[in-house]
Amino acid sequence: MRGAWAAGVLAYLHERGRRQYDLVYAASSGACSAAYFVADMWDTGLTIWRELACNVVRKSNLLRRKPIIDLAYLVDHVIRIRAPLSVEALQKADTKFYIVLTDCLTGEPVYFHVCDDRVFAALRATSSMALATRGFDFVDGKPYADGGVADPIPVRRAIADGATDITVVMTHNPDFRLKPVPRWMGKVAYPEFPMVARIWTARQNLHYNAALDLMKQPPAGIRIRVFRPFRPLPVGSFTIEPKLIAAALLLGHDEALRQMERIEPDLPGER
Repeated sequence: MRGAWAAGVLAYLHERGRRQYDLVYAASSGACSAAYFVADMWDTGLTIWRELACNVVRKSNLLRRKPIIDLAYLVDHVIRIRAPLSVEALQKADTKFYIVLTDCLTGEPVYFHVCDDRVFAALRATSSMALATRGFDFVDGKPYADGGVADPIPVRRAIADGATDITVVMTHNPDFRLKPVPRWMGKVAYPEFPMVARIWTARQNLHYNAALDLMKQPPAGIRIRVFRPFRPLPVGSFTIEPKLIAAALLLGHDEALRQMERIEPDLPGER
């Protein structure tokens, strides 16, 4: 649910007409928001956060020994039916949209180019949060985990693909640094996939923090603009109160407005 703040940033960018990017990379809940942003269906995407997202977390499932996050509800019911994401709109978009996945067999990041209805399977896979879901899902018959495990901030990939003007939307404050996860948690979260367990516990924090360092000192000719919260978020990962989710949306929008005005008040629409 921290993704509600990031959705607020996207709401600001959409509102200001900053909708056209050459490339978009996203993982976890950010991929769901990004899909509606790229498809130019942002009002529909906001409806999910305002009215439906609170039902994705099922805390009572802990007592039933079931996953606390209901991905079947999120993807198969909400994204396919209640607030249908148009695959045709994604196909017609000028933006190349990549959903970041983690290959469960190798532990390597995979940048899934969205071009057909496999987008729904990819969204289920990238949203497969460790411990809160079964941890993986299938795309084309292969198991994939959350892309944030192998490449939590894919800025290096964007640079490799030729991006020179990059916008990054994060949900942690400027002082945040990711710490390693205990090994035993990796074994519990990914019992079938030791490579993913190893990446999650021993490498994810290194990749994340290295990306932070890269954003502070990008290569010559690369400009990186970062939106991040400077105040505590009113939501945590598993918040279900609609009012708090709405507050996170509003906070993301307002902080994006202030950050953009402070950094580049007269910037034209970037790509």
